[in-house]
Amino acid sequence: MRRVYFIFLFSILLGNGKYGDSFLNIGTSARDIGLGQAIVADIGNASGSNVTPASIANINSRTIYFLILNQFGLAEYFSSGMVLPLKSNQYASINITGLIIDDIKLRPDLVNVGSYEQRRDIVRELFAQGYDSFSNTESAITVSFVKMFSGNMNMGFNFSNYDLPIGINSRLIRKNLHEQEAYGIGFDIGGIFTTQLESLLGYSWAGKFAYGISLNNIFGTHLIWSNKIKDVIPMQMVYGLSYEQPLDFIKSKILFLNQRNNIYPNDSQFGIELSIIENLFIRFGNQVGINQGGLGFIKKINSSKKIRFDYSFGGYDLGDVHRLGFELQF
Repeated sequence: MRRVYFIFLFSILLGNGKYGDSFLNIGTSARDIGLGQAIVADIGNASGSNVTPASIANINSRTIYFLILNQFGLAEYFSSGMVLPLKSNQYASINITGLIIDDIKLRPDLVNVGSYEQRRDIVRELFAQGYDSFSNTESAITVSFVKMFSGNMNMGFNFSNYDLPIGINSRLIRKNLHEQEAYGIGFDIGGIFTTQLESLLGYSWAGKFAYGISLNNIFGTHLIWSNKIKDVIPMQMVYGLSYEQPLDFIKSKILFLNQRNNIYPNDSQFGIELSIIENLFIRFGNQVGINQGGLGFIKKINSSKKIRFDYSFGGYDLGDVHRLGFELQF
């Protein structure tokens, strides 16, 4: 008997077109996820290039990072990358991110099968034999380059020093779904304006303010499938603020982050990170109404090497997700 199959996919949430790069929104580090991924204005973030290329500025040591997690027992996800400081206030990085969903069942479409008995027999036969299955894989390689610009800004009543890293991403996306495969190339451009409010306001206790904006998929990323179908990932504008307040009386500091985007203008992301003596980190964030949180710890290996371990937690309708990651500077 001829069988017509349909695909029931968890990954439909990570689908094509508008959602073709949604797997990249899962996050590239446990730290970022614990902060609700509100990192578009988070300068000095090695793992933040998938949100904005400018994030890797001010990283003055070679840095590698890695994250692996199981998403709801349905998908395996990983992200890894490296940042290299270059000469003349320039920086480069590479990130590899992937999502793998195994054992997706192929199930029969029984709408056009004439009788109840025929439908029942087909289901019994398939149940006894076991359903055929396949895998879905989605991956991206992102290469980033950033140039730092610095200067003085005349505010009329005072001068303020500023830093303005501007970066670009080039990204190759590959997707494999059942018997079809797709490739696409996308580009991002982003910058983060930062200034020390102490020099602007004249108060020694004032902290650092930053505003970040990134245009991702700036020309639309075209995914071309092997069956000639084309999906277009639209351009997304991501923008947000950050403020870092020193807490000198306890040798600590606190970072506030907020982020929005033009595709979902009513969705807000925010994060808070308390850094205690630059070794211990406590984090809380919210991403589209989902609370996140986490911890971090830095261990110095020697004067030039240190490693940071991060943990984050999030509660979802499909279940709780725990993430572990690390970052090594050397």
